[in-house]
Amino acid sequence: MAESFKRRSSKTPEKPPAKRINTSQQSKTVPSLSTSDLRTAVLKTVKDSSVLLELSQLILDSVIDVLEPKIKDAVDDSVKAEVESMHETLSRKDEEISDLKKRLLRLEKRAEEQEQYSRRNCLRFSNIPYVTNEGTTPQSIGEIDTDAIVLDICNKSLGTNVTLDDISRSHVVGTPRNGKCQIIARFNSYRKRHMVYSAKSKMKSDSELRFICEDLTRSRFKIVQHLAGLRKAKKISQFWTLDGRIFMRISEGGYKILIKSMEDIHSHLAYGDDTDEDDPQRDGDDLVG
Repeated sequence: MAESFKRRSSKTPEKPPAKRINTSQQSKTVPSLSTSDLRTAVLKTVKDSSVLLELSQLILDSVIDVLEPKIKDAVDDSVKAEVESMHETLSRKDEEISDLKKRLLRLEKRAEEQEQYSRRNCLRFSNIPYVTNEGTTPQSIGEIDTDAIVLDICNKSLGTNVTLDDISRSHVVGTPRNGKCQIIARFNSYRKRHMVYSAKSKMKSDSELRFICEDLTRSRFKIVQHLAGLRKAKKISQFWTLDGRIFMRISEGGYKILIKSMEDIHSHLAYGDDTDEDDPQRDGDDLVG
């Protein structure tokens, strides 16, 4: 019995056959759309304003994402090239302007020197009484015998030998003030003019305070006026002119310094004139004698 039971129980029970599933019954039927129906559906969807707006925004964003970096790079390259070109042009213009300024300064200096040279035979007689030979006040400048006044000063006050033939021309310059006027005289030779100017120190004790000075250009006259103010303020000892050149001494017995511009005055006042002539800080061309 037992063995018979074991043999029976050792047999594996057979599985019932699987049922077949009818897939055709479970699948849903998908309706097919024609191209025309699909086009109609898309058009209908697109006609919806909200959908159209959203699609437009999506398209715009996509276009911007693609084009923005390209446009930026193109603009940057174009602007950079244009800026570099403008910078080079401006640099060239700056150099040209700088060169033109230097040339202009040289031309102005040369013209000023030529103008001063043209005045080398002239002297100015200042603080001259504005009266006629009869001692009356003239009605016009033409009534003043300027040649006679110049000859009187040269021969009597200075003790030089000057004749009418030595004077090319003389006349009153400027407007008479307080009964005084200034006379400019052109001599026929530089030698005669130099002889008169060299004797001008004899007029320091002139009772009428008349004096003689060189006929300077406007720029040099301004320098002389500035030096006169400095001497009055006791910042320099003395100044004078010789053949259109301007000199000064800062202290009594100091170096004789040639002044060519206002900057020269300020420079020498800053350094003083008590340095050695070999001092490299001083320009040797400005030290005379």
